[in-house]
Amino acid sequence: MSGAPEAFVARFSIPKLLLWAILSAGMAMMCFPVALSGLASGALVGLALGLTGAVGVLFFGGIAAVHSLRLFDRRAQVIIDGHGLYVRSHGAGRIALRSIKGMKRDVGRLSLGLHKPAKYPIETRHRRFIYRLNGSAAQGFFGDVWIWTNMLDQPQAAFADAIMAHRPMTEFEKQLAETIAANR
Repeated sequence: MSGAPEAFVARFSIPKLLLWAILSAGMAMMCFPVALSGLASGALVGLALGLTGAVGVLFFGGIAAVHSLRLFDRRAQVIIDGHGLYVRSHGAGRIALRSIKGMKRDVGRLSLGLHKPAKYPIETRHRRFIYRLNGSAAQGFFGDVWIWTNMLDQPQAAFADAIMAHRPMTEFEKQLAETIAANR
């Protein structure tokens, strides 16, 4: 059996972030004429349309700004190694790999369920806000920890592979591996 696997590190992907920033900015630019024409019309319906367009400009413009700022963040966003799982946007602590109960892969997101989620609370304000905003559906949709893989430089399958590679084996799993190896 070989030594410990190399640490898995994922950072923001510059090409993916550029694409997200351009798409979001494009959406904001499409909302801009709607906002201008609606607010300039003076009619009640036009005013409602103008306010909707302004909200679209702020929303999509904000997303574009966040993704543009992330282009300069070269810190590790996810680390998986023998010490556990570190997800920068979840918090500063490490999550023991044995604490992971299950994984759910979705388009652009890896959701992890934990045996004892209270042991690893969400520490970042924006993540707590998102979780509270979704109410009772948040746990089912996001899981206890979630990783937006559509902005990172590693493919989604690599995260699950790294978790399995670094997860310590139980005594039963070790005995089972030895039995299988002895019978070959």
